[in-house]
Amino acid sequence: MNTTKYRWWRFLAIVFAFTLIAAACGDDDDSDPPASQPADDGDDMADDGDDMADDDMADDDMADDEDHDGHDHDEDDGHDHDDEMTHISDECDIPNPAENVEIDIMGWEFPIVTQYAEEIEDCEEGNYSFNYQFLDSVEARNAMTQDAASGSPSFELYQGSNAFVSELANQGFVMALNDLVDKYRDEYNLDQIDQAFWDMASLDGNIYAIPMVSNTMHVFYNEPALAELGIDVPSTFAEAFEACAAIQDAGYDIGFLYMLSAGWAWQIEFDSVIGALGATSIDPVTAQPNFTSPEAVEAATLLQRMWQECAPNASNSYSTDDVQAAFQTGEAILGHTWASRAGAMDDPEASTVVGEIQFAPALSPGTGTLAAPAYIDGWMIPANTPADKVEAIFLAMLAATDLESQEAAAQFGLVTRSGVSHPDGPRDAAAAEASLVNGRGADLTHPAAGIARAKLGEALVTILDGTSVEDALAAAEEAYISEATAQGLL
Repeated sequence: MNTTKYRWWRFLAIVFAFTLIAAACGDDDDSDPPASQPADDGDDMADDGDDMADDDMADDDMADDEDHDGHDHDEDDGHDHDDEMTHISDECDIPNPAENVEIDIMGWEFPIVTQYAEEIEDCEEGNYSFNYQFLDSVEARNAMTQDAASGSPSFELYQGSNAFVSELANQGFVMALNDLVDKYRDEYNLDQIDQAFWDMASLDGNIYAIPMVSNTMHVFYNEPALAELGIDVPSTFAEAFEACAAIQDAGYDIGFLYMLSAGWAWQIEFDSVIGALGATSIDPVTAQPNFTSPEAVEAATLLQRMWQECAPNASNSYSTDDVQAAFQTGEAILGHTWASRAGAMDDPEASTVVGEIQFAPALSPGTGTLAAPAYIDGWMIPANTPADKVEAIFLAMLAATDLESQEAAAQFGLVTRSGVSHPDGPRDAAAAEASLVNGRGADLTHPAAGIARAKLGEALVTILDGTSVEDALAAAEEAYISEATAQGLL
């Protein structure tokens, strides 16, 4: 597999040469969502396409009725196999296409995605070849959106979070996958993927992505460092402000680290806090904005204090990668970030505090609900992908999300098949589960929700430049109403 990581300025050349960041094979940001999408670490699948005829996939090597992944390949498996089809390998348990299939993938990289990239590479033993382009999460989202909007996507797979999935689906930029999911549901045990994850990959009954990563946010803390200072792990924002003051009094520059350097980050955190306060940024049915409600002002004010009081020289400039590095080096000993970054804390090649970082559920504003989102990342197939290529792309996605692949990926984060774990997996399972179960839940899928996310992100980030919370929220509401009305959504 050809895997590269570009900065946006280098990517522009490819953008103009290839219709901007190839669709379908990866151009995404999520794991940390963009302004108009949410994200995190985060964050895509495909559908729609002509079946690749069985006689185009020769097969004569199906000795076992059931392979390592529990897939039934005998003649009674419920699928029409006119000819026996050779599967590529145990690691890539899909039919080998008769001719080479090249797939360009766009996404952003974090440990579990790196593992999935390695899993999909196993299919290169057959007639597949992959080019995986990793960008910064925001750059990837923007690139994929532009690529899809071109109408002639250059990529065949996009990686993205549930918010990004619904955003692209609402614009008709990605394919519905229902027919292919139904066709391969039994053979690839797709019911092992919890319905809640399928719901997050769907819009109006159509499935637009295969969920591969489950993600949320929660508290990270350096246990020996906090113990030395005699500071308890906070469970509420009020306790966090007390803890961050004590940590800074002890000589640390960072008291409690939130990542608030980008508009999409403000938007995700804002939606999480307002959700924990019992409200949503827009009404899920009417799409009327709640941007200037008391809950909205309280949510944005808590985030403003997290920046100004607890990490004035970090929250406003650190990317998600920078936050990860701050914990790995001991610069930060308490904070809040993506669960998908937990595995990196014990990476001996990058972390100086292996075994010292522990995890706790996300903070609550005192309501009992945690300020944590529920996300999935998956792969999507762009609309207008050549029909004769779609099923081969879909099968490659299945190969990288089957049981064997998810068991390997579980070493680095939360996966989507029920009961799958890894003995050397991240130690944050309890914190992540509590944050998912007791958090604010998934992003809204109303067609206007993407506009709301975009306008909130654009306005809230100006708080870093001195805009008041009230003025930022009012500006977001005005911009949202204008655009949502123009699009006939209000």
